[in-house]
Amino acid sequence: MATPIKPTPEKYCETCGTKLERKRLPNGDLECLFHFNKRKYCNQKCMAEGFKGKPKTESDNWGTNHSRSRALIPPGPCVECGKPNAMDVHHKDNNYKNNEPENLERLCRSCHNLKHSRQKYCVICGQPAKGLGFCNKHYIRFKKYGDPLAYHIPLRKKCKVCGDLAHSKELCGKHYMQAKRAGLLWVTQSEDYFPSSASV
Repeated sequence: MATPIKPTPEKYCETCGTKLERKRLPNGDLECLFHFNKRKYCNQKCMAEGFKGKPKTESDNWGTNHSRSRALIPPGPCVECGKPNAMDVHHKDNNYKNNEPENLERLCRSCHNLKHSRQKYCVICGQPAKGLGFCNKHYIRFKKYGDPLAYHIPLRKKCKVCGDLAHSKELCGKHYMQAKRAGLLWVTQSEDYFPSSASV
């Protein structure tokens, strides 16, 4: 003997007030009472309206907070450039959890990108920043030595004639040019470039 069909409880849509009916599934069966009792809305449109009106709980999720902020600010033009139908909402204090209406402003995508990509400056010298809050010089030092203030002066060879810092071929600039004019640059020993005063 077949189990008798249980009576359908009387329920109404929470948004529009339409009486809810049990759906017929594609195979002809009636919607299970378990699922019917969980339903609160007559269709997806009413469900979306109902979700908008629900009190919002605090969330740490970036996406959830941004979708809520877009729903709080009415659609309209960009407050910066006046472009119509601006889609983005900017948090003025850069705290995406603060969805107070006075903290939100409607912006177009390009103005919103400009707000978040303002020129940053090096925390050490004030030059335009390249990465990690450092200018190019301090960024390279940080990547190379682990400290943006550390620097390494490479040891340069000394001129074999006068003892100044060598420019090339172990000669300072002055003696390098003299040897170049004389055509002696192929010689490797400084005594061969410039004979010492004892041998003259």
